[in-house]
Amino acid sequence: MVTMSEITEILGANIRNLRKQAGWTQEKLAEKAGISVPFMTQIELARKTASLDVIEAIAKALGVPYERLFKSQPVEDRTLTCNMQFIEEVYEQIAEKSREIMLELMTKASERNAPQI
Repeated sequence: MVTMSEITEILGANIRNLRKQAGWTQEKLAEKAGISVPFMTQIELARKTASLDVIEAIAKALGVPYERLFKSQPVEDRTLTCNMQFIEEVYEQIAEKSREIMLELMTKASERNAPQI
């Protein structure tokens, strides 16, 4: 059974990913959804729960059905997917030593960007 805490974390991660895909700041999404920036921050960080009215306003601002915000897997970041395809192409074309360095850099970058749940 999924707990309320887990639902709140999923919701926050999906909102954050969709906002970033749109290239928006928290300020811009908060304004479009009609809520305060601190509240938007708290929702994304799963520190506060939002009412269904607020969730609907956020979904509308993002241009997605509200159900999408509750997917158990965070919404895929398309920018990251495109960047990974490019990186894989470059990786295949470089020397072994450069591959080791590139792999180390990618590992460090992915650790920094991992969602904090």
